[in-house]
Amino acid sequence: MKMIFKLFIYLIVFLMSLLILAPKELAYNFAEKELAKKQIIISDETRDERVFGLDIKDLKLYFEGIEVANTSKTSITTFLVYTKLKVKDVNLLDSFKSMIPSPIMDIELKHSVLEFDKVDIKASGLFGKVEGKADLLNRKVLLELFPSKVMKSSYSRLLRNFRLKDGRYTYEYKY
Repeated sequence: MKMIFKLFIYLIVFLMSLLILAPKELAYNFAEKELAKKQIIISDETRDERVFGLDIKDLKLYFEGIEVANTSKTSITTFLVYTKLKVKDVNLLDSFKSMIPSPIMDIELKHSVLEFDKVDIKASGLFGKVEGKADLLNRKVLLELFPSKVMKSSYSRLLRNFRLKDGRYTYEYKY
């Protein structure tokens, strides 16, 4: 019994050490290179490594060489079975504000090994609230929008892309 207890303690210490000493910035650099292949560039950020994650501040997002947005803080938290990406204060460039309401206060993506094929999505901002899931195996994103008054009055063109069913706005995208 003592042997099993010792083995269990060693396993926990090993896993905690693995999480704490994992090269978080190396993983972030790899993600940046993969996004660059899709012409999405992240620049001008400052990074701060934490015990179980990485904080990225003042990040600028470029798509095909055009600055699209900037954020005040992005944090990536990871444990062995759970990863969360949280983005705060997303400000779109003025030319994109006519298409999508800005600012976006929070965007949160969660992935769990227990549901390896799904990513939970939550966002809130001037548009209202969005909740949804990304199905990684079927390559499909399902979103449900709870629009604000500003969204309903000023962004009716964008709302046309959503389906209104039973008083709920839904959007499905296959990639």
